[in-house]
Amino acid sequence: MERRRMVQLFEAAEQLWGSFDDFPALPPGIDPMPHLSRNTISQPFFLVSDQDQTLINLSGEGAVWFGGERPEQLQLAVGDSVYIPAGIPSQVITHTPSVQVRFKAETPGKEAVVWYCPDCRAVVHWRSIDTQAEIPQAAYWQAVQQFNTDPALRVCPACQSEHPRAELGDIAWPAVAQAIQSTMDKAEGEEG
Repeated sequence: MERRRMVQLFEAAEQLWGSFDDFPALPPGIDPMPHLSRNTISQPFFLVSDQDQTLINLSGEGAVWFGGERPEQLQLAVGDSVYIPAGIPSQVITHTPSVQVRFKAETPGKEAVVWYCPDCRAVVHWRSIDTQAEIPQAAYWQAVQQFNTDPALRVCPACQSEHPRAELGDIAWPAVAQAIQSTMDKAEGEEG
C-alpha cells in the first residue's frame, strides 16, 4: 500500500495485509498520523503508549477493553470514537470485521505490549518498545512470537494460572514492517 496525501479509507483498507496493520495512511510529516487497520480478529495484547491516541471505528462492531485490576469496556459501533489516554493499557476486541483508524503521534515514543491474567488480572508478561529504534509492527511480531513459544512467559506470577497463546489469525506484521521500512528508506532517499 502506498502512502498518499489524501486517502479514501475504505479503498485503502482493501489493500491492507491483515488485522491490526496500523499502517500509516499519509506521507511522513503528518502529526497526529492516521494509522489504518482492517480487523477480523481481536488485538492479541493490550497496548500502552507514551502518547494519547484516538481510535475511530469506521465499520463493524467490537469493544475496547482497558487493562488493569478493574478492567472497563467500551462497546464500538460504526462511527464511534474512543480517546485512549497516554499510559492506559487498551485492547481492541473485534466482534465483526471492522475498519478502524487510530490517530497517534507520528513517532509515538515508547510503547509496551502487555498480557494480563484472565483469572486475577495481574500482569503476566510485557515488552517495552522504543518506536524511534524499532518499527512497532516488527516489535509486536517479535513480542507475540516470544510469548507464544515460551510457556514460562504465559504463567501468571500471582496465581500461577497459564495464559493461552496469543491468536495471530491473519496478522501480517512482518510484511507491514517491511512496507513501512521501504517508505522510510524512500523518504530518506528523496531528502538526501
